[in-house]
Amino acid sequence: MSTISELELEVSAARRKLNELEHLLHEKRRLHDSAAGGEAGLSGRRTCDGSSEDSSGKTNESFESASNSLTKEAIERFSRQIVLEDIGAAGMERIRRGRVLLVGAGGLGSTIALYLAAAGVGNLRIVDFDTVERSNLHRQIIHTDVRVGMKKAESAAESCLAINPQINVSTVTAPFAPSNAEELVRDCDIVVDGSDNVATRYLISDAAARYRRPLVSGSALKWEGQLSVYCVGQDGPCYRCLFPVPPPAGAVGSCDDSGVLGTVPGCIGCLQATEVLKLLVGAGEVLDRRLLIFDALSMQLRVVKLRGRQRNCAACGDAAAGTANRTLLELTADRPEYVMRSCTLNNGQCSSALPPDARVTPAVFFDKLRALETAGRKSSMVVVDVRPKGQYDMAHLPCSSSLPLRQLEMWKQNGTLKAMWKEFTKEAIGSGEGCVDVYIICRRGIASVRATEILRTLEEPVGTTGSSGTKTYFRFINVDGGLTRYHHEADAAFPLY
Repeated sequence: MSTISELELEVSAARRKLNELEHLLHEKRRLHDSAAGGEAGLSGRRTCDGSSEDSSGKTNESFESASNSLTKEAIERFSRQIVLEDIGAAGMERIRRGRVLLVGAGGLGSTIALYLAAAGVGNLRIVDFDTVERSNLHRQIIHTDVRVGMKKAESAAESCLAINPQINVSTVTAPFAPSNAEELVRDCDIVVDGSDNVATRYLISDAAARYRRPLVSGSALKWEGQLSVYCVGQDGPCYRCLFPVPPPAGAVGSCDDSGVLGTVPGCIGCLQATEVLKLLVGAGEVLDRRLLIFDALSMQLRVVKLRGRQRNCAACGDAAAGTANRTLLELTADRPEYVMRSCTLNNGQCSSALPPDARVTPAVFFDKLRALETAGRKSSMVVVDVRPKGQYDMAHLPCSSSLPLRQLEMWKQNGTLKAMWKEFTKEAIGSGEGCVDVYIICRRGIASVRATEILRTLEEPVGTTGSSGTKTYFRFINVDGGLTRYHHEADAAFPLY
């Protein structure tokens, strides 16, 4: 019987074959329609009055259109939006000629890209350096399971072209950075922010403000989403006008850490795509100087007014004139917010604050776990998981006990740390004496460092009698890199999320 891995490979191969057959079928249908149109004179060159010419130069009068780009296929594809009074043939032509830069092909970018492609936006450039992960798929619907490991920008382009092969989709698999931001923004008509971090948000806005490109910006976290349009016309505020000072590191949550309901970025992404189309055709009122707030739990939409462009804004106000001759790359030293800084990028630096005897690698920890399983739960070793309870309930090491960092910090703050720790460890330690090694673990080895620092204040010298009346003392040890590194270096069977 085939193993699970062999079956997974067979399924992946079958899916790839199915995709190839679907592309082949579409191409044959397209060629068939083109041939039929050529015979009828419908696929020929358009004349200035809207009639069509076949290859012999003879005019075909089967239909005329106010837009030279409206072929038979285009009308059949886009008729439902062309018949809208605010779009029409002229609006469809503006959509077809539109140049849209989308930064981010994740939860927001998925629906943005799909709907812009389906609507016929003629030139779409997608920027994303990341690769598709299985944890993306519940919300990033532009990607598929067989594309795990593929560049997100390339995966998104494939999906867009599968919906509408008549558009131009280009990809940039490098990060959106000060070195390329100006060139990318300068070459588009509208910028769409589908990113998920503060650094990119400020950089996109500053580039859009410099070249006065409308910026459709959205965000989604947990059950909530927000949307606004910046840099509209000459008086529209930029993101920095409203938030001149970036928030402190760690103050802004992410989908990775805080979670997100998959439909929320989908809803916000659809609304972002709507604002892009309105800007292209010049229809209605966009969210200029307004912020839309969506709460999925209460199912409420609110729109609040925002202040206008600020004269003292460093990106688009009077102060910007002094930096106009410097590139954004040259301004990086003055604007450190352009650079993403996260302890998750190198959690070894986080644990380096601890002494060597208070740290352990995942591989060594794994060996200790095997020994613990043999000895039983009550032993001279305790594993404490300091992640939030929800994450612990989702998946945890069988031998571990849950003690969220927030609870530890509360105990320390109210002065009950020693008493509560004694109560917490009573079951795990039992009546044993001597040294008890307490291994502290979290998701990425960041919260565990803080927890280890707090608990190390409880360590007692060897040979002293603790408050329990037994000769027991604790040695607190941080597991470097947390469960993420543990998955990669010790036990791949533990879920990676």
